[in-house]
Amino acid sequence: MRRYNFVQKTLSIAIITLFSSNVWAQDSKIDATESNPTELPSILVTGTRGKQTNTIVKSKRIAAEQAVSLRDMFKQMPEVNVAGGQSTAQKIYIRNLSERMTNITIDGATQPESVYHHTGQVLIEPDLIKRVEVEAGTGAATAGPGALAGAARFTTKNADDLLKSGEKIGAIVNTGYQTASKNMLGSATVFGKLTEKIGILASVHALNGDNYKSGDGHEVANSAAKTRDYFIKLNGQTDNGHSIALSHEQYQDSGVRNKRTNLQPALFNLPEQQKLTRQSTILNYDYDNGNPYVNAHVTAYHNDNDINLGAGTSTEQKLGTSTYGLDLSNTSQAGRHKLTYGLNYRHDKGYATVAGTRLKDENASVVGLYLQDDVQLAKELVLTLGGRYDSYSYTDMLNKKYSSKGFSPSASLTWTPVEELTFRLSHARALRGVGIIEPYLKHYQTNADQLTAEKAKNTELSVQWKRGNWHATATIFEQKIDNYIGYDDYRQNLGNLKSRGYSASAGYDANSWAYSIGVTHAKPRLNGISLVDSDALLLGNSTGRTWASQFDYKIPSQNLKLGWTARFVEKLKGDTHSKPGYGVHDLYAQWQPTGKDNVTLTLTIKNIFNKYYFDQASFGYHARWGTVAGLPEIGRDVRLGLSYRF
Repeated sequence: MRRYNFVQKTLSIAIITLFSSNVWAQDSKIDATESNPTELPSILVTGTRGKQTNTIVKSKRIAAEQAVSLRDMFKQMPEVNVAGGQSTAQKIYIRNLSERMTNITIDGATQPESVYHHTGQVLIEPDLIKRVEVEAGTGAATAGPGALAGAARFTTKNADDLLKSGEKIGAIVNTGYQTASKNMLGSATVFGKLTEKIGILASVHALNGDNYKSGDGHEVANSAAKTRDYFIKLNGQTDNGHSIALSHEQYQDSGVRNKRTNLQPALFNLPEQQKLTRQSTILNYDYDNGNPYVNAHVTAYHNDNDINLGAGTSTEQKLGTSTYGLDLSNTSQAGRHKLTYGLNYRHDKGYATVAGTRLKDENASVVGLYLQDDVQLAKELVLTLGGRYDSYSYTDMLNKKYSSKGFSPSASLTWTPVEELTFRLSHARALRGVGIIEPYLKHYQTNADQLTAEKAKNTELSVQWKRGNWHATATIFEQKIDNYIGYDDYRQNLGNLKSRGYSASAGYDANSWAYSIGVTHAKPRLNGISLVDSDALLLGNSTGRTWASQFDYKIPSQNLKLGWTARFVEKLKGDTHSKPGYGVHDLYAQWQPTGKDNVTLTLTIKNIFNKYYFDQASFGYHARWGTVAGLPEIGRDVRLGLSYRF
């Protein structure tokens, strides 16, 4: 009966909000209205990368949410789950497959998998993010090597994004308070023009908080946060088509945490001091002088992620991954053909010092060549053909050598029979060779003598419709990953995954208000059994059907924006386990009392009904035994923010 009531409520909300909106735009226009002070801060934006439909989170929504974590940024994306309670433990799941199975980049720099599987892979300051683009499903040729389950691309702001027309210099100071964890936030960002063509942005962010409270009113032990972020970015362009962006960032999170950060305290999970750090230096260069055959892009980067566990104790562990890479690409327009081709290179080094002893470093690299052709067969018909060839090599700490190489084809056909309606059928494959062992597990794991490269394939059929202010989209998909490499008694191929599912959204967008709704459901099965993270470490998890809905309203005469968002997850019934459903609601109000953006006051209330729940994607959700080892999510959280622009 409870399940029926929950589904009935969910369907009622779906019907009420069926007349809702995703804001649709071409990729080149996504940020065209970013500086418009009356724009509704929508989160679901449909853009295009080639002919692949992606979902975008924009900076105005991040600001309205007063986001301090990945969960805040992604909660309106049904296809994305972020679970883990406190921010350092949060993991991204796209269609129920974990971040480890995706390509994640920040300004084009690949973020390697987490150095410690009890923490998340992505360390980021949300306030710096201009937008996030999510590509669900096995990536096309341009998605980079090893995009087994999709891609997530974070893009940071630069000076030009913040400067107004005619401005030479500016500054923004933010401060805020969040009740659930008594977070105190502060940031200062300075931006300006060094010359007519060169801009600079420098930013410092700080957060100090206590243990957060879950929906039952109790503190979650050892969850207090202390973060610092230092960021600087230069960008410039010339009159003859050259542009460049150079950034450096150091992000740090520290505090007393449970040894296994994303699990509840226990005798085997005592508290200790932990510190996570990400340092990234990223160079992006573009050249486009109007020549149809030359539109070049280069990304060069170095990324170092490390964690210090149990600092000051006899068992202290210093673990990390050092990554450097180079991506080269060019796009040529030749008649009906749009050719994109290039090279990817990445090298990872895994290092670990345990109780004062430095373990032997591991090294892995991948080189990939790719070509993609978008062919305009007719006015209403586009054929995309692509392929990439990747070569992987890896040497483990026992000096065992592994290598793999292979070709990954992709194809899609996009048909627009009438202007308002588009169908797309696609198939993509991806290969990923064995990489370094997670640095934490180097002390406990060895590799099987033979490891076969993982191979993924994804088939999708989607339809998009737009008429006036009405919009709708729907997708069905089937995804497979063969030869999954995971951790058991030792690292080995653990089997084959198959997932089928769908996603859909519909909406209406008016001048002063907008509704939106989205739904998704994926059913991943490993070796024929519903996926449970305890059976396949770092592969993914199973969740129930997920709904996300949003309402935004603006009152220009009062310089006021209001909004409501909700996320509903239906009860999951697996082969051997179940997980209860839940619904969570948020509200926001954003006011500019002077009628300009020099002063902005934001009130956000997260989880307004103080729901006590565990996200179904939580790591360690051992519901088959009637227990949940993971962390509960944050309860009601009233967030007050003040932004002052000079």
